[in-house]
Amino acid sequence: MNSLLPRLPQNLSFRRRIRAPKQAPASRLARPMLVADGGLRFTECLLLGVLLLAYFLSLSMPLFGIPFHRTFLNHAALVLLGPVLALHLAGLLLNRQMQPAQPVLGVCWPLILLAGWALVGSAVAKWEFDRIDSYISFGTYLMLLPFYAAAVPQRAERLQAWAVALLFIWVLSSTAALIGESVRFNIAATLHEIEYLVAAGFFAMYYAVRNKGLKVLALVMMVAASVINQKLTGYIILAMALLHILTAAGWRRLLPSWRGLYGSGAVVFTVVVSTALALLYFEFREFLPSGNPEVRLAQYDAALRQFYQSPIWGSGFIDGSGEVYRGAFQALYIPTHSDVLDILKHGGLIGLALFAFGYWKIFLLLHRAVKATLDQPLLNAYFVSVRFFQVTALVTFSLNPLLLKGPFLIVIWCNLGLAVGMALTALRAAEAARQP
Repeated sequence: MNSLLPRLPQNLSFRRRIRAPKQAPASRLARPMLVADGGLRFTECLLLGVLLLAYFLSLSMPLFGIPFHRTFLNHAALVLLGPVLALHLAGLLLNRQMQPAQPVLGVCWPLILLAGWALVGSAVAKWEFDRIDSYISFGTYLMLLPFYAAAVPQRAERLQAWAVALLFIWVLSSTAALIGESVRFNIAATLHEIEYLVAAGFFAMYYAVRNKGLKVLALVMMVAASVINQKLTGYIILAMALLHILTAAGWRRLLPSWRGLYGSGAVVFTVVVSTALALLYFEFREFLPSGNPEVRLAQYDAALRQFYQSPIWGSGFIDGSGEVYRGAFQALYIPTHSDVLDILKHGGLIGLALFAFGYWKIFLLLHRAVKATLDQPLLNAYFVSVRFFQVTALVTFSLNPLLLKGPFLIVIWCNLGLAVGMALTALRAAEAARQP
């Protein structure tokens, strides 16, 4: 019987196939939270989802016809942000991928000091003097700035996914706002106080895409958003965007030996164009939005008079956040219409110096990142766009009260904090690439 069976070779052996070890359910659930080499992971998506929610709460007027920052939803995004940010930072810390603390604090320390000062002063104002309109929101949201920066992993290969996600959020939000604004064409100034958000999204689209038709579309949508909105701040930001695109296009086409001369000429050209636009505004201001100068000048005068009473450290953030404006028939308690003047009024020269120095440090870091990523088109488009976002946000909250509104605060400081983290990672990678 055995002779009928086929004989097997003597040296034949059966090896057991190696299988990957099975993982417990808890390990499989935690796996998406680990830092990966490719796209965004679970907690990163959650963090950017909260940012997207803050965008849509900020854009609620053109989208839904309701300013959600004046409702109980003002701090809804912050309630979600706390646990999401803590979970994400814990994952980065466990995987040793968190940004080093020293460079983050080296950039953010002036704004951290300002936030701490605002929190202490506001706590005194709220619990000792029963102030309802304190600066606790400003201090709380600003204090999160270094945590946003630490939320970006320090691995350079991850930056591409972050840039794609952030650019997508910007363009999506701007497009949605333009559609909502167009639908509510009969409602004036639906983009009031959010002009910089909409313009920055189309500005980012212009630099991120390579197709010339899409670039033209981005410019058309940017112009359309400003024209439909009919607000002076929107026209100022539109002029800034077009001047940047025009001068930067010439800069990129020149040899390095000519860029110094071109830079000087671009500065002169920008000053001349800005002066001409200002003169044209005063010449034809009856046909343009007024900017409500009577209310603004009255509020500015009241804020400056308070600053003169204590010019070094201001009120220490223990006073209220608004001013009394007396109209023809009533007295209204309204914001100063300039967050920069509010910082000067409550923090004095010390507070304004901390804010200006911290904001300038972020700008310089982003500018260095722009130069370090010239060979990476998408990352470079992101850093150029977030630098523009930073400048136009400053213009907007210098002319409007933004820094006490929850969604606006998350949009501004989260974008700048993430940009700080991404810039530090990009500069670290560029420095490593230069070493032999």
